[in-house]
Amino acid sequence: MKKKLPVLTVLCLLSLFWSSCANHSSKTAMEPKAPMPYWLQEPFNTDSLQPALVSPVFKNGYILLSQRDEPGLLYLLNAKGTVVWYHQVKGTGFKTAHFTENKTLLCILGSKEYATSYGNEIMELSLKGDTLLHLKKGQQDFINNVHHEVLLSPGNNIVTLSTEERLVDLTARGGGPKDTVRSDGILVMDRKGNKVWQWSVFDALQPVNDKDIIRTRMDWMHANSLSFDKDGNYLISFYNNGQIWKLDAKTGKIIWKFGKGGDFKYPATAAFDMGHSVHINSENNLMLFDNGVSRQLSQTLAFKLNETTKEATVTIQSPIPSYLFNDRMGSAYLVDSNSILQCCSKRNTVILTDRKGTLLWRLRCSFIPYRAEFITKEQLPAFIVN
Repeated sequence: MKKKLPVLTVLCLLSLFWSSCANHSSKTAMEPKAPMPYWLQEPFNTDSLQPALVSPVFKNGYILLSQRDEPGLLYLLNAKGTVVWYHQVKGTGFKTAHFTENKTLLCILGSKEYATSYGNEIMELSLKGDTLLHLKKGQQDFINNVHHEVLLSPGNNIVTLSTEERLVDLTARGGGPKDTVRSDGILVMDRKGNKVWQWSVFDALQPVNDKDIIRTRMDWMHANSLSFDKDGNYLISFYNNGQIWKLDAKTGKIIWKFGKGGDFKYPATAAFDMGHSVHINSENNLMLFDNGVSRQLSQTLAFKLNETTKEATVTIQSPIPSYLFNDRMGSAYLVDSNSILQCCSKRNTVILTDRKGTLLWRLRCSFIPYRAEFITKEQLPAFIVN
């Protein structure tokens, strides 16, 4: 005869189950007969501006967006702007999300007490809604806030930007003998949160040598994107000084600086400041979304870099319409050889353009999308795309 569980035990188990469901819920196209909740579609509205010029790659592809407000939401949308998959978390928000080569979603989470793109949790999700990894600040060597970027290394470690603080004597700049300077670093952890490698801006620069340090000391440099170069070294971009650095992934040594006051020559017409989402695109060129604050005009740029001669050739210059000027955040990724998906975060808008900036398609959101990543049909499992 089977033993019955005590009523109190049953109630406790049910409570734990429903608590788990409340914190992490997902729905995918694996359940075709169960319609998506009506409220999922409400934040999105699309316009087909030049439907004849929209490429088949984009029409068949998908867009990854994340919502930073609580409850946090991840969305996969098709080219019609229809939500085909989502994942929701309560009590926190998705500060950034990245689709990995393992067909997973790697994310930074943070509650409303963590501003903009900063957070205290790292989560990896499968597209079936399974939590593959969940690290929280305070575990092992995960002791600082993380922000803006989280990636998988070739060895399946977690690579992220982190906050770094130092007490610095700034009396030479009119400050105090022990002023707090807050800046950025790179933290590589294994999947249990143990530190594998670490680098800090303080390893490369002395704050007292910066003439503007008193004004910028609580957000010095402001790193806002991190990616891998073709040779496996790091590319890190800084909002405050308009530069992109290439760092040796083993020693942390600066290999070169690109941008304002950097090592490369490039046309003045392609000058950029305060860029985001710096990466090597499918054409093997350095690509970025240029906020363009000094000109009040945003654009997408790509450069072919000659690292020997330190010369850069412009391969893409795609201006954003002036009414979509985007002074913070944003992203730009190639869809195919003639299409670019660009995110104008502060305008709550994602656009598809050609290489010259002609608008082909537009998506409006009711929330601020930090980035918009494009994912091809071939990259996703069959239960999503069928």
